Amino acid sequence: MKLGYLHGRMRRVALAAIALALLVVGVVVVGDSRADLDTAAQSGSGGVFTSRTARLRLLVPRGWRATEQPNYPGLLLWMLRNQPSGQMVLSSETFTRELYCSWPVTCRATHDSPTAKYACALRQKLEAQRLKVGSVQAGPKENDANGLPSVWFEYDDGRRFLRHAIAVTADKAISLVLSAPTNDVRSSHGRAFEQVLRSLSLLPEPVAPIAPGSATQGAAPDDAQPAAPADAPPDAPIVIDGGVEFQPAPVPTISPVGPCPR
Repeated sequence: MKLGYLHGRMRRVALAAIALALLVVGVVVVGDSRADLDTAAQSGSGGVFTSRTARLRLLVPRGWRATEQPNYPGLLLWMLRNQPSGQMVLSSETFTRELYCSWPVTCRATHDSPTAKYACALRQKLEAQRLKVGSVQAGPKENDANGLPSVWFEYDDGRRFLRHAIAVTADKAISLVLSAPTNDVRSSHGRAFEQVLRSLSLLPEPVAPIAPGSATQGAAPDDAQPAAPADAPPDAPIVIDGGVEFQPAPVPTISPVGPCPR
């Protein structure tokens, strides 16, 4: 795999962020990536990006221009900056048993979290491409609080310099990749990268709206069902404004983590 080229006309950042950060781990995500990107983010003055399908939300830093990418499987968002040059890519894939079993046995056999095992698998595949790969670093505490414990590491081939953050939940594996032309430029974008990673959060899973004529339809605001308390069980529903009830996404019936065929 040679950095700087992918199907001739694809941008250099696409190769750096997709070929290395995604294709080497076999990302395959199919479907509509319905998302909202506010005009502020599109114009480069910062803003908020929301993907309803991936149930993700993050802040776009000031000075970065954001573009949705629904046509590339698994890619949710490009964030670009001209001076100094830099790109960030957000992607999401379904965390399946097939993905888990594609990781090297040495990574799966550890007692680490799925996030750390995923990082181990990706680092080994990058090293096999003879890239210079750095050590794994813990992500921001805000990710832990948002249910998205993360780690990150850096790698390069001497021409493109990347920082790659990973977060794995019960049903999805999320990547945020920063790409820069030099190590110094990568370092200069470190604050923006951390800001995006720190803001990353999961949206609650929506359920059917309250049906007209139901017991709760038309109730006065003071009679509305309160939000679940902090000590409520994990599967307790959460009620937000507008009468639409949300609840956490159910854990898959078959856990992705488990025995793999030999």
